[in-house]
Amino acid sequence: MSYEYSEITDPTYLATRQERNEPEYVLVRPTDHSKVPIQDPNWTPKPSVLTSVFKNIDNALQKFEVLPDDVWLASYPKSGTTWCQEMVWLVCNDLDYKRAADVDLVERFPSMKLSGLFSRPGEHRPFKEVLEMPKPRFIKTHLHVGLLPEQIWTVKPKIVYVHRNPKSVAVSFYHHSASFTGYKGTLEDFTRSFMRDLQLYSPYHEHVIEYNKLNHLENVLILRYEDMKKDLISELKRACQFFNKQYSDKQLETLSKHLSFESMKDNPSVNFSRYANARTIWKEAVEANKRFMRKGKADGYKEELSAVLQEEMDAWTREKNKSEEHLKLFI
Repeated sequence: MSYEYSEITDPTYLATRQERNEPEYVLVRPTDHSKVPIQDPNWTPKPSVLTSVFKNIDNALQKFEVLPDDVWLASYPKSGTTWCQEMVWLVCNDLDYKRAADVDLVERFPSMKLSGLFSRPGEHRPFKEVLEMPKPRFIKTHLHVGLLPEQIWTVKPKIVYVHRNPKSVAVSFYHHSASFTGYKGTLEDFTRSFMRDLQLYSPYHEHVIEYNKLNHLENVLILRYEDMKKDLISELKRACQFFNKQYSDKQLETLSKHLSFESMKDNPSVNFSRYANARTIWKEAVEANKRFMRKGKADGYKEELSAVLQEEMDAWTREKNKSEEHLKLFI
């Protein structure tokens, strides 16, 4: 597999990128997606928005060795990923709360993003954290289906995908970008860019649809943030069944409490407070009382997005998704 690169020509992005302190993005598309087990004969992957650093690691990504006992968690950013990481790790590790408390989630469940897509001083080995971690490996990614390592389709590790309402994603992604990556634009700026499919890992709708097209595979579990907020116990049972784990009702109740927003936001092993101390912009954000986990609401966007923007986002979603099958994933 190789990749096709193209420049972003959107005039607003080009005119405001430096002012808003946005990275230099490029559009990346796989030139061969024949191994991806999506059954839709009309499916062709759309170009994905990534940082230009991706060019430095694309070969390593192609050749990345996938192991049968890997567990992969995929999502578009700010879709409940951290919540699902902690849930999946505990379900798979016999509810080992002590180790979960002692070892930060970023070490127990590292990200392909942190391991390869962003430069680090003195770092010349892409995906170092993932390659050196103990097995079985737990790996987080925000990559589109077509950009995953080729071996993932032949080795067939467990894959969990979580998705969330686009309005909630936009608001949460904006606050994360403003607090932790130095974004200087407004919420409206960010949301309109999101709707033009020009934020990192966009296009959003295609990201969600592509993974949902893998729902027929036995090694894939699809979760929805709103379903988890509504009935976490039921979703925990689905996850346990997927991973062939059995826990008592009492154990599941304890796990549910551990995974509550109130517990998660104050848990230093998952809220990135310890991790932030080693990274200046994150440390400054934490000291300014900016939390990695903000509200944890299913419809918190209603408190921040204007009625006009909410209506525009709904219209955008309907325009991008003409079929009821796709539309129901987002509305």
